[in-house]
Amino acid sequence: MNKGFDETWLEQLKAKNDIISVMSRYFSLQQKGKNYWACCPFHHEKTPSFCVNGYEQFYHCFGCKEHGDVITFVQKMESCDFMTAVEILAKNANMEIPSFYMDDNIKEKKKSKDTILKILDIASKHYEENLYRKTSVKAQEYVKKRKLTKKELDKFHIGYSVDWTEMVTYLKSKGFKEEEIVLAGIANQKDGRYYDTMGERLIFPIYNIHDECIGFSARSLVPTDYAKYKNSANNIVFDKSKNLYGINIVKKLKQEQNVDYIIIVEGQMDVIALNQAGFCNCVACLGTALTPLHARMLKNISNNVIVSLDGDFAGQKATIRTIDTLVSEGLNVRAIKIPENMDPDEYIKKYSKEEYQKLLDNAVDYVEFKIINKLEQFDLNKVDEKAKFVKSALNIVNELNTNSEKQVYLDVIKKLSGVPTDVLKRDLIDKKEEKISQQQPVVYTEDAEVKSIKFILASLCYKKDYANFDFDLKKYLVNPSYIKLYEILKEYNDKNEKFLISFLYDLFDVENEPNIKDIIDYNFELVDNPKIYYNECIWKVRENYLKSMIKNLSEQSMKIDDTQKRLETIKQISELQKKLRNKILED
Repeated sequence: MNKGFDETWLEQLKAKNDIISVMSRYFSLQQKGKNYWACCPFHHEKTPSFCVNGYEQFYHCFGCKEHGDVITFVQKMESCDFMTAVEILAKNANMEIPSFYMDDNIKEKKKSKDTILKILDIASKHYEENLYRKTSVKAQEYVKKRKLTKKELDKFHIGYSVDWTEMVTYLKSKGFKEEEIVLAGIANQKDGRYYDTMGERLIFPIYNIHDECIGFSARSLVPTDYAKYKNSANNIVFDKSKNLYGINIVKKLKQEQNVDYIIIVEGQMDVIALNQAGFCNCVACLGTALTPLHARMLKNISNNVIVSLDGDFAGQKATIRTIDTLVSEGLNVRAIKIPENMDPDEYIKKYSKEEYQKLLDNAVDYVEFKIINKLEQFDLNKVDEKAKFVKSALNIVNELNTNSEKQVYLDVIKKLSGVPTDVLKRDLIDKKEEKISQQQPVVYTEDAEVKSIKFILASLCYKKDYANFDFDLKKYLVNPSYIKLYEILKEYNDKNEKFLISFLYDLFDVENEPNIKDIIDYNFELVDNPKIYYNECIWKVRENYLKSMIKNLSEQSMKIDDTQKRLETIKQISELQKKLRNKILED
């Protein structure tokens, strides 16, 4: 779908942003034959299955099935929407973005988003100004207590909400409506009056990966029945499951120098404290568990992550959840446990940044961390407890892919438990056989005619030398997406104009149209003799059509009372059967 832009302009945008050049800014591509290959940036793999077609200007991963053009690639790598990806590419190509051809709903949504971002930017700057008022004693005392210098206050744009109404009054004076301030998440209404939702709190602006203020996290400075920390509610610019505190700083760091790894900590103050100590490669979640979207965002910056959550029980439990999410998205994960149940901020203040660096240097890989974490749950001086530990540890090792990896961690379990390696290995084999016996085969079937249509359309899309428009496929198509695709392909062919697969991402909502997605993803290597198969597919479509016609006419003839009309129908059936026997393609 063009999503409001003229299709010709989008084609020009993509022509000036060669997909190979754009991708090469994020990772290395290796040319093999006509295509380029890399390990997929969207899932974990050791053997490259991510293929980029420079001529057709699109990519496809044969592992996770991710695919798209240069715009969808930028969307996924930058964790942004379509419009932002277009803006990034237009800036890169020094192209002016044209007027929108959007429907009223899309226009209204964009206008609302732009207004909210403007309100948040102005509010953030005003909160920051408020921190330096003579009357902001409470906030200034807290800042001094946390030993934050002007450098950290400026870097993170920390501010203060002086009372429950001042910010609302200020934004109204700037020409914004109360309803707009509410939509931005800054205000709410009670008893007909609007109030600042972050009233009398220290303000931590939240920035997205593009360095735009999208919301706030606020800390209470006095004892309260409410939560100590409060985040903006989700809206059209802010979603806790898609944003991380400090991600804008890490992104800038990557642009300035290489980021070897990213540290994940628990809260905003940990991020600020680590930055103060020189560890600027850190982020924190915003009152929610780490999500797959967070993990993918991190992977776009670095493949390596160290989890450094609080050392208490809750922090270690969260560490395991975080590890599992990161590993499932293909990141290289290590973890540390901070001694004495401290958080990173407390540990650095007590022992120094050098000691924290030692913790990072000695971080263990995620499997060993999970095994050690299990160890702390059992008393190995008791026989039954030791057996439970070994069973839990083997469950962790059993999830690994290779025998060599498993062997390494069996040695770890042996050192911790004293159980011989050969015994542990036998138990692991028993678990593997049990797992295999529980697996049920999955069988997928697809209608032969649908398979034929997909192959014909895919062959036409990819301009295979055996594919042409001699056979008028359109009259045999029912699916609207197939009809539209065929018409587009024929139009380009009739005009003798160049058609690229990447055009389909502008013409269709590919992610929500599996029929089109299957054609883009078609694996021609599964077809032994494509030229012969193409002709067979053409006949299969025609054959089904003829059989359907014969069946319909036969049913009609049974209901016809008039002898003459019945004979005419039988004659039609006979002619169709002759075409069927002789494999005649056209009427």
